Amino acid sequence: MTDSSFNATPSPEFDWESAYRVDARGLPCPQPLLAMRRAMKQVAPGTLVHLIATDPASERDIRSFCTLAGVPLRRVEIRGSEFHYWLQPADDAR
Repeated sequence: MTDSSFNATPSPEFDWESAYRVDARGLPCPQPLLAMRRAMKQVAPGTLVHLIATDPASERDIRSFCTLAGVPLRRVEIRGSEFHYWLQPADDAR
């Protein structure tokens, strides 16, 4: 169940479950964003990255980063106190 006010429509072209997972639960701001950026440098361009965070500020940070860096934010879900983000960085955004 998704509690989020923003939820990109899940697309059949993405295998959401096999995304490269970054677990940033329990990390304070700005560490979830930094963990996600480190992961983006490790994966191949176009790889779907799934960030899990518990810091409410991550919602603002991730959206701002995606907008400024041009990284597509493919899906957002809020599950209780967890924030889930699926991003798909291109080579130039890493």
